[in-house]
Amino acid sequence: IPVLDHDVLRLLMEQDKTYFTPGTKYRYSNSAYSLLALIVEARSGNTFAWFLRESIFRRLKMSSTLAYERGLSVVPNRAFGYSPEGSGFKRTDQSLTSSVLGDGGIYSSVADLYHWDQALYTDKLVSQKMLKLAFTSGPATEHPDTGYGFGWFIGQYRGLKESWHSGNSVGFTTRIARFPEKKFSVIILTNRNEAQIAEFPHRIADWYLFPSE
Repeated sequence: IPVLDHDVLRLLMEQDKTYFTPGTKYRYSNSAYSLLALIVEARSGNTFAWFLRESIFRRLKMSSTLAYERGLSVVPNRAFGYSPEGSGFKRTDQSLTSSVLGDGGIYSSVADLYHWDQALYTDKLVSQKMLKLAFTSGPATEHPDTGYGFGWFIGQYRGLKESWHSGNSVGFTTRIARFPEKKFSVIILTNRNEAQIAEFPHRIADWYLFPSE
């Protein structure tokens, strides 16, 4: 039986302390995103998948994007996840936590994510005040000179502001890097486990933004 967001809440309720005083350090937390999804459900009165569809995907015409719900969702032309095995690959498409939606479970395309990326320059989804908070660094992370905002690593690359994030699950590896001063973004989606794509956005930025160097 797959783990769902409300199962994550039950696990969190068994904890009696935090790793550190909130706001003093940084630690990525999938369970915190799951809790956030449950808060959205409580405030909206609907499922998290419904809220994403009506409040984000339809508003931005992201017609090939959805939050996957087992037994309810149909994903046309979807890629399946794979992991290297010997000289080939084996399908590793789902894990016990693949149905948790707060921290994943979104099926999309590069074209749709472009619509979402462009919306972050406007107030179509959230206010400019909230966007400023999202793209403001909090405590430093394990990455040198990099902080974390609301769902974004915040740093610099070759003198340009850079907001980025990576993502992975069994069979998939993804990355997005935004250089807002140039309104230039790199979006990479792969259906391979632990694909080595971390430096690809910088290499692409080098070719496009610094062609004469």
